[in-house]
Amino acid sequence: MLRKTDCIDTIVFDVGNVLVDWDYMGYLEGLGFSSEVREAVANVVFRNPVWNSLDRGTISLEEAVADCIRNAPEYEREIRTVFDGCEDCIHLFPYAVDWVRSLKERGYRVLILSNYSEFLFEKTRDRMDFLPLMDGTLFSFRYKMVKPEPDIYRKLIELFQLAPERTVFIDDRKENVDAAAAFGIHPIQFFGYEDAKAQLRKLDCSI
Repeated sequence: MLRKTDCIDTIVFDVGNVLVDWDYMGYLEGLGFSSEVREAVANVVFRNPVWNSLDRGTISLEEAVADCIRNAPEYEREIRTVFDGCEDCIHLFPYAVDWVRSLKERGYRVLILSNYSEFLFEKTRDRMDFLPLMDGTLFSFRYKMVKPEPDIYRKLIELFQLAPERTVFIDDRKENVDAAAAFGIHPIQFFGYEDAKAQLRKLDCSI
């Protein structure tokens, strides 16, 4: 049970699979690739450690594309096609903007902590209609660190002068919320909008 002095005042959101649908397999299917090609390209692009390096901001887009092609030269055409249009992996969830707006109307500070590459951010920023509502953002590429590494949570706390005991972090990946919890931040693993709202209500000592 939260004490009144520990009432939540800040909600931190992940982006992918929380506020937007990150559906790279649906994107690949929409390109008309066979199931064999979809799996091969998913492995060499989205499941490749190079994707994490893009999120970290330590590799350029050109270097990432070259790395993927080097690992699967027989799929060069498909790899280039995927990178060119990969903003179509992302679709705004219909509840996202209203959810963020309602939290702000109730007096919460609302932030973002997300692993995100610069090239994908530039391609998709106009799709993230919640961005203008945010009180601050920490996108991984800007700080050369990624979740669930401890340094990114230290940076979050320092950057926004958070009181961890009054902060909630919502993310779809268990390892990411567990890492936040190690700093005293209240973790909510995201399994869906209604479930997350119910978990937030349990932490809201104002109601």
